Amino acid sequence: MTDMNDLEIRAATVDGVERLVARDAGALILAERDGVLAGTVIAGFDGWRCHLYRLAVHPGQRRRGVGTALLAAAEERFTALGGRRGDAMVLDRNALAQHAWRAAGYAPEGRWSRWVKHLTP
Repeated sequence: MTDMNDLEIRAATVDGVERLVARDAGALILAERDGVLAGTVIAGFDGWRCHLYRLAVHPGQRRRGVGTALLAAAEERFTALGGRRGDAMVLDRNALAQHAWRAAGYAPEGRWSRWVKHLTP
């Protein structure tokens, strides 16, 4: 497997966001403050499970309620769609993210492991 350079990663990300918006625009939740993008989260619902992806808050906007507002909007979306439980993947080594998710009321689920198969090289 080859490493992707920054330009390839950005192109793949843009392509992925375009596919997401074309498929389910409501899943992409954006937070704006003073006309500037302050944060994002993807709130995916497959009809059964509610998944939170890519929660990100601009460093200059952290600890100002942006993440809380994004998660509240995602949870409202899930509830409106009939969802009953939200989950998020959080890296074991990302202590800052773990703290933020715990503060939002989320907790690790020790009974499950994430299994992955890469579909493209």
